[in-house]
Amino acid sequence: MGDEVAIKRQLNIKTGVVKRLTKETGMYVKEAQEQQTKLDKATAEGQDEWDVKNQQRILQDCAQMIPDSQRRLEAAVEDLEIYLEGLDSDLVESEEAKGAQEAVKLAKASSSTDAAA
Repeated sequence: MGDEVAIKRQLNIKTGVVKRLTKETGMYVKEAQEQQTKLDKATAEGQDEWDVKNQQRILQDCAQMIPDSQRRLEAAVEDLEIYLEGLDSDLVESEEAKGAQEAVKLAKASSSTDAAA
């Protein structure tokens, strides 16, 4: 019984990591898109060269965060999938396992849409 509680706790932790990184990656992608829009607007309006260069720097900083966040998400998803594969048959049907499977599914869907953006 104690092992089952520990396994479920680990499953919840790993699921939480995947959910957090999915959200984080999505936020970085959204922020990069917003910064690109601001840069395009600044360029189109002929704003001061310093403002445009500053906006480019902000966009570059934001864009640099995306690959790292995606790598961490991929690693967390892989870790969770391996953990799910190692579960006993009675734990596979638990609410925690179902939540973990859903988190993996959402992370993979999010990764494919983020890559397309």
